[in-house]
Amino acid sequence: MGLQSALGLEQVEPNAVQRSMQRLGGTQAGTAVFSRIIGPTDRALLRFTNGRITAGELFAALPVVLVMTTGARTGKQRTTPLNAIPVGEDLALIGTNFGSGTTPGWAHNLLAHPEAAVTYNNRVCEVTAHRAEGDEYEEAFAAAIRIYPGYADYRKRATNEVPVFVLTTKGLS
Repeated sequence: MGLQSALGLEQVEPNAVQRSMQRLGGTQAGTAVFSRIIGPTDRALLRFTNGRITAGELFAALPVVLVMTTGARTGKQRTTPLNAIPVGEDLALIGTNFGSGTTPGWAHNLLAHPEAAVTYNNRVCEVTAHRAEGDEYEEAFAAAIRIYPGYADYRKRATNEVPVFVLTTKGLS
C-alpha cells in the first residue's frame, strides 16, 4: 500500500473561486500576502476543525498534509502544513518557500533526518524522505504544476534549485 492510500488522500477539483485563489497565489503580490497569512490561518483552522481542514484545502483545493520533521540543528520536532503532490503511490513535497528563493526549514530538516511522519485527516503515517533528482524531480515538479500552477511561477523566481522530496511509507500508526 502506498502513502496516498494509507492516508486516504484524494485530490479535489478546485471550483472557480479556488482556481482564482490559485492564480493569485502564484503572483508576486499574492505570494507576499499569502506567505504571511497562511501560517496563522492554518493554525487557527487546524485547531478549530480538529486537524481536518487547512487554508490550502479550503481556499485553493490543494491537498495539504502535516509533516512532522526533526530539526536539523535543534533536534526538536517541527510540524509544517505542506502541499502534498501525488506521484505514483507516493507523495512529493516541493520546497519553493512561496517562491522566495530560500530553502525552507523543513527541507533542511528532511536532509538531516529523513525519517518523518505525515498526518492527513487524523491518519498518521511514518515516512522516509529522499531528495528527488533527474527524471523523478521533473516528474514531481510537473505533477505539482498540474495541481497548483503557481509552482511554475515560483520555480522561475527561485534563485536556487527548488528542492523536491519524495515520501514513501513505513507504515500506518
